[in-house]
Amino acid sequence: MIFFENARSWSQFVQTVRGCSHIRSTVGTLPHPAAALLKRLQTVGVPIVTTGTPWTAQQLDEKVARGPHKSANEHCEFVREEMAEFCEKGFWVVLPYDMVKQLPGLKLSPLGVVPQRDRRPRLIVDYSFYGINDETVKLMPPEAMQFGRALERLLTSIRHANPAFGPVYMAKIDIADGFYCVWTSANTCTKLGVLLPRSPSEPQLVAFPLSLPMGWVESPPAFCSVSETAA
Repeated sequence: MIFFENARSWSQFVQTVRGCSHIRSTVGTLPHPAAALLKRLQTVGVPIVTTGTPWTAQQLDEKVARGPHKSANEHCEFVREEMAEFCEKGFWVVLPYDMVKQLPGLKLSPLGVVPQRDRRPRLIVDYSFYGINDETVKLMPPEAMQFGRALERLLTSIRHANPAFGPVYMAKIDIADGFYCVWTSANTCTKLGVLLPRSPSEPQLVAFPLSLPMGWVESPPAFCSVSETAA
């Protein structure tokens, strides 16, 4: 909170707390059609452009009164531990609602928790609950995403591989916290504010995604724009 109080602007505050980009600064020199887009993601982040009108103070207070999804309240300790770790990594920042309620463009959505079999639960934000996903202007290339026929595409690549390079080897790489490797725009991430579970002894806390959050409609194509180019 000291950084926030001393910052000259919200954008400067975000740039201070989120650290360095996970995308290399030389990405703009890649011989690839997506080079210019990736350079923008590396320097500025994914823009959050919406068509809805700014929320009033009354609308914000109503969202705060309703709070997060009940699944987040049921996993309150997990949410605290997970969010604390993400804040340390510069993926999110958490501030009291009273401190940020005057931020331009502020909108709030409920946090949820998705249980997973034999794995840790996963945080996800319901950006559809108050219409944030519906009013988001789609700027990321949807063609970056590939759905279905994975085995067919894999076998085709193997069949047409150049035998001069020897046997074909396959590798599956799972990028840890993959979405969080791509920034959101510092100037507009206030539109993706998230309501956290609240204990009786503390003020209402709001989290802001400094990188792509799970649940936002533009996160998958933005992330795939980076990962598919690397592939």
